[in-house]
Amino acid sequence: MGIRENKFFVALPYIYPVCPLSIDHGRMFVIADILGRNAKMLGKELVFKVATHYSGNTAHKVATSFERYFSQNGQAEESDERIFNLYKDKYGTPVSDLQEFSNPIKILDYYSQAIIEELKLLRVSCDYDDFYDTKNDLFSKFVNYILQKYEQDGVIIKNNQGEISLNYNNKSWRAFASELLERTEFIQPQYKEVIRSAMTNVRDDWNLLRTDGYGVKYKDSKIIDPMFDSELFTIFDLFINFCHKESKNKDINLLFDHLFNSLRQDSESQEESINKILNFLPCDVFVCEEHLKNWVAKRMFAESYFLHSKYQTKRYFITGMGLLKGQRMSASKGRAILVKDLIRDHGPFKTRLLMLLTGGHPSKIYNYDYKLIGEIETLLNNFSTHVAKLNIIIEKKDDNHDNLQIFPIELNAKIEDINKYIEKGYFRQAIIEIISIIPKNYKNPDYHTAVSLLSLYNKYLEILIPGFLEALTGKIIL
Repeated sequence: MGIRENKFFVALPYIYPVCPLSIDHGRMFVIADILGRNAKMLGKELVFKVATHYSGNTAHKVATSFERYFSQNGQAEESDERIFNLYKDKYGTPVSDLQEFSNPIKILDYYSQAIIEELKLLRVSCDYDDFYDTKNDLFSKFVNYILQKYEQDGVIIKNNQGEISLNYNNKSWRAFASELLERTEFIQPQYKEVIRSAMTNVRDDWNLLRTDGYGVKYKDSKIIDPMFDSELFTIFDLFINFCHKESKNKDINLLFDHLFNSLRQDSESQEESINKILNFLPCDVFVCEEHLKNWVAKRMFAESYFLHSKYQTKRYFITGMGLLKGQRMSASKGRAILVKDLIRDHGPFKTRLLMLLTGGHPSKIYNYDYKLIGEIETLLNNFSTHVAKLNIIIEKKDDNHDNLQIFPIELNAKIEDINKYIEKGYFRQAIIEIISIIPKNYKNPDYHTAVSLLSLYNKYLEILIPGFLEALTGKIIL
């Protein structure tokens, strides 16, 4: 087995790609990216997957609306025109592409690709080479395997409404899930109470299956509700990463047996690829939005059932929702700040800063502030002037002077503060410290201090705003 201390696994929920990426969804990825980059800076091997969720019925409803809108028989309704205008005007999708949106998969494919391109522009360091979506046949087999295990153990029942559901009222299972919650860390401790409350709301009258929409089919018949097909997707992330090749040449259910037997018993497997999965568990940080609290509670039920305590998610970073003029943002309803618009208007670096500087701690609800971009531009202009001055100091250094870099002792306290800010998710404070407070404290540095400052800026800005300092100076800062 490998040395777990040298690994880092960060994850976040699948995005349902029925429309462009909102600032809140984009911010989740940026937060996960910062945590991953910080781990890599500490010398850890990183797994940070990216996938989109092809499950639910919203895309089908939108596709039906587009089909009516573009039909020649006059069946279009007033709501269809509203949806057409939303996608054309608010989302900026070309009409030539909208004409293909009568197929729901075309909608999901289109915005999956758009989301990937936006994440790349934001320098989010996901594993793009192994990007997948959940129409992946292997994902379907994985989800069905899990439900078959539930069924074999008598966990799948018919509830009082006669619907297929999971037996969340089982006292032992509920106790195991509650014990897991108590062991779990939260970046902001108050969220433990939020999830505890949500856990009491998890019950067996939630229907496991649905007849409409798209998603994984259970026993090739009804569709598994999207709330029930992804609680253990972090395990699938690692399976895709380490077992994809083996899955093509071996009995897939036998491979799943080896995997879940090891996950439940904390036992080493005969399969080298499965041991690689075990070496990356538990998930170090799971980043998600507060409105998914019921899903997080269900996820804890699933992990308490299938995973040994050693492999259960260690920590959650739960983000607060954004408000736009006092109303909750919703990209699918056309009431949200879109990442693509921010990138178009301000560029990727300022967009990333808008996500990180808005509000206070990311766990808090915030009102989007249209004036913030002006404050960011002022901060960056001042910082650019400061960096230019440092470069002049360094370039004018007498070549006969020794090149030993003497790090100013007083900067060590600043570095400790920045490290704590990043660890606890106070990214706004870390950025303000780096691009505003420290420059004000070192207006006239000597050569060695100038070198030390540029080294500090490069180290931490590559975590928070990767590529920015290089773009600012036109050269790589060592």
